[in-house]
Amino acid sequence: MYEDFIGAVKEGLLQPLPGKIGQEPLRPYVPLTPSLDPPALMKPREGAVLALFYPVKGVPHILLMERPHYQGAHSGQISFPGGKLEANESHLDAAKREAWEEVGVHPQEVKVLGELSKVYVWASNFNIQPFVGFAAYQPEFRPDEREVARILEAPVELFFQQGIIKEKKLAGAMGIDLMAPYFDVFDRTLWGATAMIISELMHVIHQAPQDMYKLDEVLRKR
Repeated sequence: MYEDFIGAVKEGLLQPLPGKIGQEPLRPYVPLTPSLDPPALMKPREGAVLALFYPVKGVPHILLMERPHYQGAHSGQISFPGGKLEANESHLDAAKREAWEEVGVHPQEVKVLGELSKVYVWASNFNIQPFVGFAAYQPEFRPDEREVARILEAPVELFFQQGIIKEKKLAGAMGIDLMAPYFDVFDRTLWGATAMIISELMHVIHQAPQDMYKLDEVLRKR
């Protein structure tokens, strides 16, 4: 059943990506101007992240991590493994390298299914390229204590549950208050670029050819 799910995600990624339509439900916004899309700053840095699926007792899960608290734009946030590109490095190589360095997932364990739409992160001036991959089995995670406060193993079905999306006011970059739609994941707030990426990914799963698998059967099988 896990293999059926992975096949369906791969097929979904071959369809035209939802892009901003898929990201919009989780996009933070300024209350007085909700349609405002902050302009990119000059020379944004390039980064990449890896959204990794893997099975736990046959049930599809997705890897998330909570970052430590530090002096920076993404302190304490929930994210995918990822970071900035190094010299002469491709986006995909960066995503795989960061997954290895941050959580101990070896690049050879990762089979790439495709990529999602880029997300610009104004707070840190990054263009983020998300990649979607899978592992055939549950990895043995080895989180880097400097980069990762804890690993969060989230069943994919969680993101389809009623009431998973909530909204609250959060302090954004430069002290600007934002209304932030977020996923309530294990009583933690998953918002911002990571939430937008997951939102598009869930749209991709929904647009996969429905005759390939039954969503409830695959996601909820125990």
